[in-house]
Amino acid sequence: MVHRILHFLHQTTNAIMHGDLSQRIPLTGNEDKSDEVATAINAMLDGISQQMDGIRQTSNAIAHDLRAPIARARAELEDAVAHAHTEVALRTTIDHAIAHLDHVTSICDALLRIAQIETGSRHSAFTWFDLIPALQDILELYAAVAEDREITIKTNFPEKLPFYGDRAMLQQAMANMLDNAIKFSPAQSLITCSAQVLSPKRHSKNGGTIQLSIADRGLGMTPEDMAHATKRFFRAEQSRHIAGSGLGLSVVQAIVQLHDGQLHLADNNPGLIVRIDMPLPRTESDNVTEINR
Repeated sequence: MVHRILHFLHQTTNAIMHGDLSQRIPLTGNEDKSDEVATAINAMLDGISQQMDGIRQTSNAIAHDLRAPIARARAELEDAVAHAHTEVALRTTIDHAIAHLDHVTSICDALLRIAQIETGSRHSAFTWFDLIPALQDILELYAAVAEDREITIKTNFPEKLPFYGDRAMLQQAMANMLDNAIKFSPAQSLITCSAQVLSPKRHSKNGGTIQLSIADRGLGMTPEDMAHATKRFFRAEQSRHIAGSGLGLSVVQAIVQLHDGQLHLADNNPGLIVRIDMPLPRTESDNVTEINR
């Protein structure tokens, strides 16, 4: 058995080293130990292959999304060199070029933020805190933007909501969700922000679940779009005319996964509901008492 596994392992890894990532260790069909080992190795190879596909797709998307604003900035600057005859015209072109390059910078910052979150290095910042003031800070930050659009933001928050996690990261997730809701909502519409704690289910390993949701009355998404919405650089067809990088929900997804939670998208008919569910440690009750003092 060992000799067979080693033989096919050498054969498979050799083929993969030469670029054939589709190769797998064949199974005997006897459901013995050799098949168990081969199945485990094949599953690992499947995971690596999927990650490589993801890297290729992301690399292509990065190249495309960075190339466009850089090319526009270069073209405008070249045009200014050739045709701008006044200081005002030259300054206008430079301002446009700076805006394009700022967009490039925002994409790079978002990608670096996702990479940092996915490494799990932010667990060192986990602590118990009251989530409500943290959420209200973000709402206050976006209040002026919503007011300019004549959009009403309604909140449904408890007085206090103890949570264990990274405060800055949760605020970033909330900001991205709210920014999207405002961006894709029509004027004079309503956005509802809700937060609550759900009691743990029987035999659950956690101490309950914190549920945050933002519901808008905007463009919404098709079920197919929802399935791809957290992929980096994904833009729904009906929203391509609105400025953005397609990284907002990717950042939210990374933050939610850092907190062992789940991100859910649902139709608000019209509009979109973005909900995140994040578990609380079993020690929650002790910290609820501490925060409520």
